Amino acid sequence: MEYLQKKGYKIEERNFRTRFGEIDIVCWNEQTLVFVEVKTKIGHDFGEPEEMVNKRKMLQVQRIGEVYVEIKKVENSKTQNGKKWFGGCRVDVVAVVLKENGEVEKLEHYEAVY
Repeated sequence: MEYLQKKGYKIEERNFRTRFGEIDIVCWNEQTLVFVEVKTKIGHDFGEPEEMVNKRKMLQVQRIGEVYVEIKKVENSKTQNGKKWFGGCRVDVVAVVLKENGEVEKLEHYEAVY
C-alpha cells in the first residue's frame, strides 16, 4: 500500500468484501478508480505471484468493483484531485515476492490488466 501511495495513489479502502469475494485495495489514480489485486509469495518456487492471477479472478474483481461502485454510491459528480469522475475504472495487479526473512525481494505493478 505504501508503494501505491508513493506513486500518488489515494487509498480509499482495503479488503473490501462482498458475497462475491474481496478486493485487496480500492484507490484513485488521478480521476480513475482502481481496484488492485495483490498477490504475495515467499520465494520463487512454483512460479511467480502474477501467474496466480487468471481471467476468472479478473472477472471476479470486476464484479466486486461494480458492487463497490453501487454500494458506495460513487457518482459521476464525485471529484478527485479537483477533477470530475466520469466512471473510469481499471484493475491493477501488484505482485510481491518476499525473501524467507520477510523482506521484499521483488515488487511488480501491472496497471490496467483488466
